[in-house]
Amino acid sequence: AAAAPCGPVGTTARLQRLPVSPAGRWHCCPSSCSALVPLGTLSHCPWCYGSGGCSRQQHLISIINSSRDKHMVRPCCRSIFNMRSTGELLRMYVVLKACSITPLVKNAEALVRTSRRVLGDAFTFGVMRHTFMKQFCAGENEEDLRPTIDLLRANGIATIIDYAAEDDVESAAKPAGKGDAAGQHPSTTAATTDGSGNTAADAAPLIDGAPVLGATQLPGAVAVSRTYSYEDEATCDKHVNIFLQAIATGAKLPGQGFAAIKVTALGNPTLLERMSAALLEIRSLFREADLDGDGFVDRGEFDTLYKQLFPAASQETIDRAFASLDWEGNGKVDIISWSHRIHLADMPGMVQRIKSQGTCTRLSQELVAVALTREEVKLAKALLGRVAKLAAAAVGTNVKLMIDAEHSYFQPAIDHTTQVLSLTYNKDSPIIFNTYQAYLKGSYERLAEDMERARRKGYVFAAKLVRGAYVQLERKRADALGYESPIWDTIEGTHANYNKCLEAVLDEVAQDRAEVMIASHNQASIERTVAGELLGPGCNDL
Repeated sequence: AAAAPCGPVGTTARLQRLPVSPAGRWHCCPSSCSALVPLGTLSHCPWCYGSGGCSRQQHLISIINSSRDKHMVRPCCRSIFNMRSTGELLRMYVVLKACSITPLVKNAEALVRTSRRVLGDAFTFGVMRHTFMKQFCAGENEEDLRPTIDLLRANGIATIIDYAAEDDVESAAKPAGKGDAAGQHPSTTAATTDGSGNTAADAAPLIDGAPVLGATQLPGAVAVSRTYSYEDEATCDKHVNIFLQAIATGAKLPGQGFAAIKVTALGNPTLLERMSAALLEIRSLFREADLDGDGFVDRGEFDTLYKQLFPAASQETIDRAFASLDWEGNGKVDIISWSHRIHLADMPGMVQRIKSQGTCTRLSQELVAVALTREEVKLAKALLGRVAKLAAAAVGTNVKLMIDAEHSYFQPAIDHTTQVLSLTYNKDSPIIFNTYQAYLKGSYERLAEDMERARRKGYVFAAKLVRGAYVQLERKRADALGYESPIWDTIEGTHANYNKCLEAVLDEVAQDRAEVMIASHNQASIERTVAGELLGPGCNDL
């Protein structure tokens, strides 16, 4: 268990857990292991001076405390800047400085349009390609990517292939469906939808494998009748091919390959918002049914809810509906069982039944107002099919697939898609990673629920943990539509929630039930992760 000296200043070394030893010691290893740590001048631990005579806790505290000083950070920064020429550093400085000028940022699109009109596309796009795009994008194709990948690799940095495509509804302050989805242009009418999208003859049975119990609107959303353009579907199919190329490129990289996708590039954003609204109402119906607030819906509570939706339902029908939810057969259902047995595809049939019975309760009318139409169900299946195609390609090439988080009003649909894929593709090893945004107030509860779901269903939980990237958009939208912001009010709240999520998922990692990527620019978060990994779960020494 002796400690091997690390390399000279500016090099990288790895902390490797040794085979079980009485002292549980650690050493610096310049070759194979999991945690890459730029150690710089930390050639010797101040306790053991490289002799290995200290415990792993003392050695780690030494490393973490030194990193807060200069030894870890400054050599690392020198290594990063040594990668770049003076000209490149100057270009980076100018671009980032420009991004901090508020009037320039606010009027960027107008300035680009003016430049294209006055100076032409060739000049405008040429300048953008060699400034802003060069700063934030690695390239336009695999050939462009290769030099950047090789440069990063030469400096000890691995790569995630991420095609930068995402979409949003046209205006964050506009209710869903009132306008076209940005860049996709579904035609939409302002009539209230009846939720069925079909005639009575086309109605689906109430129970088709499992019942669906509801749908709701997101804050500020308006239920409308809409027609989706199949040109949009062709664009989504084109994005699939690009993501497949990204996965193929990731498979060629040395070591473990990674690729990232955005679901809004694979389906109409308006559809995703509608799906999210329906999924949120399913959860809302659970809370309505849980009359005593104990986190479970028992048989009596379910009967009460069901009769509000379908007053004419027979007891036999209610019994079958509850049995399909109570798949463990213990006479009560929690939110995980409830949500697992609910199928969005059953919603049009449910709406038709509500209408045929003339039900006019509050809950039934809320469901009718926002239920997916048959056309939307078809498009939702096409969306899932696209993501499943990418997941299958990732499994076939052993590339880990990161599904990016997006705006909060899309996230329930993205989470649902990821859960379905994880159940299929994460049985043996973590391939599909969902992303959790710690700046969202409910993110810890969602993380904990998803980890419990993975335990019950027998698949490996995989997560990417971030703080979040849409703070201004989320707050402005909440203010414009008059609902509570989903974002923590302070950065301290976000930090605390991030740490809480981090500790919970590291506990799962320690039990070999999960894999996590800490996607953070925050040094304290990285230090906390290393401490949690090396010292073990539940350690509060750092």
